[in-house]
Amino acid sequence: MNTKTFAYFCALSVALLLTSCTTTKYGSTADHAKDGVFTVNTSYNDLTMELAPQRVSYTIDISTTEGRAKLKNISLEEAKQLALIECINKYNCATIFNPQFTHLVKGKDVLRVTVYGFPARYKNK
Repeated sequence: MNTKTFAYFCALSVALLLTSCTTTKYGSTADHAKDGVFTVNTSYNDLTMELAPQRVSYTIDISTTEGRAKLKNISLEEAKQLALIECINKYNCATIFNPQFTHLVKGKDVLRVTVYGFPARYKNK
């Protein structure tokens, strides 16, 4: 093998190594999973929270036109916050109790984020 061919082979190898470094990552998080569930509700005003018995979920996925626009150029934390807010709006609740997230990331791009949890609403005592 002559020097020119060897140099071409080395350059090609380096280019392949650099372009194949993007990986797809799956993951999940639970922001409040370590928090205990309290059996006594204490309210300092006349409202208390009522948890829905059924768990709900909401997904933003890059495979849809709307999802592609929402996930464009945002971080994973921003995507989680967006999914949580949209889940709250969709299920018309005050918050999602113990939200848990799953996500799919490729490089720096968020491809999908899903939030799971129990909707909680305020009710009068």
